[in-house]
Amino acid sequence: MYFKLSIRNAKRSIVNYLLYITTMTTLLSIMEVSNCIAIVGKQVGFQTISLPILITVFLVILVRYIDSFMLKQRAKEFANYLLLGMEKSKLSYMFLCEFLIIGAACFIAGVLIGFGISAALCIAVLHKENEINMSLFGWSILQTFFCFCLAECLGAFRKKRMIDKLQIRELVYEKDRNQKSGNGSTYKGWGIAFMIDLLCLTGLLVAIVFLPEYIASPIISIIVIPLLGSIFIFYKWLFGYLYAIRQEKPNFLYHKNRLYMIGQITSSLKTSAVINITLCICLLFSAMSFFCGVIMLHPGTDLFNIDSQQWMGVLQISLCLIFIVIYFSVLSLQQIVELKRESKSIKVMSYVGKSNKQIKELVKKQIACKLLMPMFMAFFILLFSIPLANLKLNLLLPAAMHNILLMSASCFAVCFLFFYVCYFFIVYTISKQYIGISNDRKHC
Repeated sequence: MYFKLSIRNAKRSIVNYLLYITTMTTLLSIMEVSNCIAIVGKQVGFQTISLPILITVFLVILVRYIDSFMLKQRAKEFANYLLLGMEKSKLSYMFLCEFLIIGAACFIAGVLIGFGISAALCIAVLHKENEINMSLFGWSILQTFFCFCLAECLGAFRKKRMIDKLQIRELVYEKDRNQKSGNGSTYKGWGIAFMIDLLCLTGLLVAIVFLPEYIASPIISIIVIPLLGSIFIFYKWLFGYLYAIRQEKPNFLYHKNRLYMIGQITSSLKTSAVINITLCICLLFSAMSFFCGVIMLHPGTDLFNIDSQQWMGVLQISLCLIFIVIYFSVLSLQQIVELKRESKSIKVMSYVGKSNKQIKELVKKQIACKLLMPMFMAFFILLFSIPLANLKLNLLLPAAMHNILLMSASCFAVCFLFFYVCYFFIVYTISKQYIGISNDRKHC
């Protein structure tokens, strides 16, 4: 009976599970690709198991946050079950069954997608089409299944502990807490520090490109310091500046929902700054991994043994996808939680003259802005550093590989845009039911 109830709840809550499904399927697909490519390339050793282990760690961490989110969304439902006399052991069994059902579907989808991608890579890039067979498929599935089971078992153990500690009163009266805003008066100091750091970063980058190798090589090892510093200082300045504007309340804020948007951005000042700094760095790592992977997979690159080099290329691109998934998963989860917390405030807008269409547009703008904010500094850094780095690579690489960095950047931009559109749709779809807007709803 409880298993059937789990199936029914999983079907009914499929929209709530969209973020979980997307994250799980994507990471399992990447894991399957890495396993298949490693087996085809006969790469046995730490480099073969390192990526699946890394993905498993990321999977456990991300699923942990998604579990907490799902438990909060269904807190009152679980409280009703407990009030009706359901034992906590039965409730935890039902909740675990839901995740196992969804997880099994994600595993099947991820394995099929991953094997399809790996087969395409083997044929088009690695030129090992003769080594693709069902035994390869079976062995790679076993490896992926082991990592999947490990992540699911760790997640199930934590879910059971979470449910066992639940109290009915806590579920019924659960409240979200807004973080207190900090003092934004120091943004001018952050702005000056940012300009100084940016000048240092630009000078070091120009030195690497135009100075001789014996001078440029030591600079490469220290350029990461002003690079990370510029990201940290920029977002400290940005959120401090927005908070200062919010406090001053100039006239232009009262037009086109600007005050609402700035209020949403600065509602959790410290947390938002830390998240944006972390995810901006994550996005830069993703871009660098993608560029390295493309260069490694290019036929003109001759750095290592061909099989090892191709495996390293696939590994780098896989890391790129992992970082992108982390970027969008964290932002999506944060945005869904914030929209749910502000659902009542958004609904009030309909009673003060806002139409359903206007509310939808406002929510879309909020989602779009939040998903792009960590990208601002990453885009700026890539925009002025890629042309210089491309110029340097053109001097080092053969003519057939000239401008490969520019082409890699274009491909990365397309990949990022694809994930952005997918996650935007997921967040908007989930959020619509929380804030109570639909295509056919009318407001007075």
